[in-house]
Amino acid sequence: MLFQNLSPSPALSIARFSDIDAFRPVEFVADARSVPLTLANFHTARAMVQLPGCQIALLTSFPRIVDVSYRAAHGVVIFQIKDAYEVSVNGLSVNRPAFVGMRGNVDLQFVEPHGSLHAIIILGAGLRDREWFDTPDELCPFTPDADTLATVRSITTGILQTASARPDLLQSPSAALAIQEDLLLAIDEMFRRSRTPEWTNRLASRNYCHLVRMIDEYVGFHAASAIYSAELAEQCGVSVRTLGTAVASVRGMSLHRYLRLKQLWSARAQLVKGSDAITVTSCARANGFHHMGEFARLYRATFHETASQTLARARRAD
Repeated sequence: MLFQNLSPSPALSIARFSDIDAFRPVEFVADARSVPLTLANFHTARAMVQLPGCQIALLTSFPRIVDVSYRAAHGVVIFQIKDAYEVSVNGLSVNRPAFVGMRGNVDLQFVEPHGSLHAIIILGAGLRDREWFDTPDELCPFTPDADTLATVRSITTGILQTASARPDLLQSPSAALAIQEDLLLAIDEMFRRSRTPEWTNRLASRNYCHLVRMIDEYVGFHAASAIYSAELAEQCGVSVRTLGTAVASVRGMSLHRYLRLKQLWSARAQLVKGSDAITVTSCARANGFHHMGEFARLYRATFHETASQTLARARRAD
């Protein structure tokens, strides 16, 4: 509902996406690869406000699997706007109010079974170290005090509404600094009164993330080949059961479904280029599908259109 009450202004930029192919991540994300879990009623949006020493981004996400590399030299704080959400980060389930802080280069693998509304505070070089981040290049999760989180949420959404309705306030240096100070002091208090959640399975999670990266590399290198779980497990040096557990933990689905989903999205990525040299059959075979009936059925179920429709639309766009 928050986005419906926001309008673009000289102080507030808003981007809306109803097409997954047009979707782009926020600027400080160096590399992000999203695999939507469904394209039904796809829609996402983001709003951006620039303050003197930091930037605020508000984003609506969608059900997806994401590999993302954050590049935040001076730090970033991420929190959900509402309590009702579910996400798995590097194989660790987060199903209660939490926020994360990080500084430097951090690679994450996460799964959002449902879309959510979250805010990202990107710190600039001009801000003095507020001692929010103890360890660079590492994700730091926190369980916040409910009242301090509510305050940070309220101030953040209030800044967005001000940027929409009264952009002149944010264009005044003194007013913008005062607004920013309110936000920073609220985040100070949220960090001070938070605690680090007890995630006892963190070591296993790191191992599982490593296995999933090995799977991704293997599938990418053998895109046109049929992939068998026993052979894949042997290449990774673990049992099929361990491989399945790793994928379920990090990606939230079975090994079989994950492999099929990767192959389908790889095929679609080729089709949307609209090359005259490609055919649906050659594209399917180049991505490990050798039974065209199965490919057609899975493609339509996943993307709500046929592969030939995707290819035809891409060629018309050219």
